[in-house]
Amino acid sequence: MKVFDKFVNKYVPGEELQIPSSQTLEQFQDLLPKELLEFWREYGFGDYGNGLLKVINPNDYMGSLYKWLGEENPTRLPILMTAFGNLFYYRKLSETENDVCMLDIHYRQIINCGNSFGEFFENYIADDEIEEKLLNKELFENAVKAKGALDEDEIYFFAPALALGGSENVDCIQKGNAQVHQQLLFEMGSDDSESDDDGDAWSNAYEANPHVFEREDGAVLVNFTLTETADTILPIEPETLYAVEGKEISLWALSFFSLTKDEMLDVLEYHEALERLQPYIIETRGSYVMLRGLTLEEMEAVLSEQ
Repeated sequence: MKVFDKFVNKYVPGEELQIPSSQTLEQFQDLLPKELLEFWREYGFGDYGNGLLKVINPNDYMGSLYKWLGEENPTRLPILMTAFGNLFYYRKLSETENDVCMLDIHYRQIINCGNSFGEFFENYIADDEIEEKLLNKELFENAVKAKGALDEDEIYFFAPALALGGSENVDCIQKGNAQVHQQLLFEMGSDDSESDDDGDAWSNAYEANPHVFEREDGAVLVNFTLTETADTILPIEPETLYAVEGKEISLWALSFFSLTKDEMLDVLEYHEALERLQPYIIETRGSYVMLRGLTLEEMEAVLSEQ
């Protein structure tokens, strides 16, 4: 497996790697290069370079990748993930041509990483400059010291997100579930607020979308989510804007999600929550309000109000 010699020398395989099952190997035998499947058999999925990179099971991150790409495509498969949640994915371009690209979830861009799969592992990813700039090695090492090593499904993320004014320094770093934060960053960029003017805070805020749940008793719940540190656009009276055909909505709710704790803190009745959040409203436009991003402490204070 000469193609991986430089890779394993530079990014030393971790001690707790997982060898893929025969079913997984069979699933990808016609979709990925045979050299990669042989690498999986010999080394396995898990941390490389102390966690700077993870060799991943494509099944775990195909959903995230396809959401960002806008479609499901078996010729695009995620194979590596950086400590900051960016995905390297293999592209089969034809029967004889392939390459590797990187999805940067923080800056919402796709970077072509070499002219072929072989070139990517033999030269591109083994380059010192790529390791420092693209993988952010120095910041990674500082994050490990400050926040501790990552678990299998964790990444380091920025709070607030870089798209919302965060910065690439260790003081802004937290760690949490990779798939959760890939989804959150995707949703933050899927804003369709009333204003499209460049530089307008509304165009950079996350517009919360309704999610419908049917409880065991048949009652219908519609929930919106407020995420820690994210400027968020919320409807003032969602019941006048949304409906579920053939169903009566019995409860409108607002969930409070903490990036710091990587968990849902609590859920409040929607209008009660909006009343408590009045001090954090930046502006009202038509049927919507924009809230500035709340810290964890501010969220907890809102939830503790009597």
